[in-house]
Amino acid sequence: MEGVRAVVGKRGNRKADKQRAVERERRRRLSGDGQPDLPLGLRRHPSGRPDFTNVPWGDLSAHDAHRLKRAMLIAYVGDQARQANDFLEWGLKPRPVESGSRFAHDDDAISLHDAPNLISSTARYPAMNATENLVAAAQVIAFAITKAQLRTSAVSVLCRTAMESSAKTIWLISEADPAERRRRCFGFIKSERGWQEQFDKIEAETLAARTDHLVAAERVKFQKHRKQFEKRLKQITDLPTAERVAPPKFTPVVEYAADWVDANMPRQPTPDLDLVMMPRGAKSFYSLGSGFVHGYKWATDYVDDDVDLLEMTVDAFGSALRMTEAAVTLFEAQSVGPQPDALRIRNYPAGLADTVSDWAARYI
Repeated sequence: MEGVRAVVGKRGNRKADKQRAVERERRRRLSGDGQPDLPLGLRRHPSGRPDFTNVPWGDLSAHDAHRLKRAMLIAYVGDQARQANDFLEWGLKPRPVESGSRFAHDDDAISLHDAPNLISSTARYPAMNATENLVAAAQVIAFAITKAQLRTSAVSVLCRTAMESSAKTIWLISEADPAERRRRCFGFIKSERGWQEQFDKIEAETLAARTDHLVAAERVKFQKHRKQFEKRLKQITDLPTAERVAPPKFTPVVEYAADWVDANMPRQPTPDLDLVMMPRGAKSFYSLGSGFVHGYKWATDYVDDDVDLLEMTVDAFGSALRMTEAAVTLFEAQSVGPQPDALRIRNYPAGLADTVSDWAARYI
């Protein structure tokens, strides 16, 4: 009898040991290989990532808190990359503006010859460029993580570019006054002249040096572009100076847009992330990102390990997402007419639809 009890007891111990091992493995997989065990009460966020809101950070050792924060930031980066990639369709397949919309009125009011849709097309391209860079950042980080890498420098450069481009759209069309919008559009087009002139000078020299069989056609096409641009620019520069407002330089235009976004699309709290870090915000990240864009070493002074890099990546995506969301929302809000076309297919992230409807009323 004693032998039977001993055998049963051993079986019970083995079963309990197995259950404990299974539970440890489950918790290890949730936290990521090599990460500390996640608390048993951890739930899933609606987005699909783990929700760290109820983590007892104060009860963890410094070592485990550091490693758990790393797992948390990786989950956030993945979620942000998913949100960024949702802008792919909008940038690839622009929808036409509707009759009776703010843009339709703006474009019709422009009297320049051979310049249809001038306001809407001028505002659209920077936003499209912003989504292109934001999606590229998402794809870079998605591939890098599969290789146990981060590519924070590349992601930061792409996100900073998305911020600059979306800031231009926000500056161009955030004002409701049609006259001010027109002045900003004219000033924006004129401001591009210096950059285009520099490129055209180099291009003309390159074409002059070519002797291949295709160069004649390329020269004709180049001259056609030059004439079209000069004609449009002359119509703008012939207007009174008061009809043009030059856009701010790079940093001031981002700061203008950041302030506008903060006032009109306030950052929503992220309860679990807010427990362990304070997002830098658009202005701060734009300044930090300059270190990566220009290859300055000073940015590395703020990096001790990969957790610091992850924080920068979260800041990069957070700032670029908010700015791009605002630019796309502004454009869409001003593209719909008083009675939106039921056949118009929404190709922007679903989470922006309510704000598009709210903002549309500002610009009709």
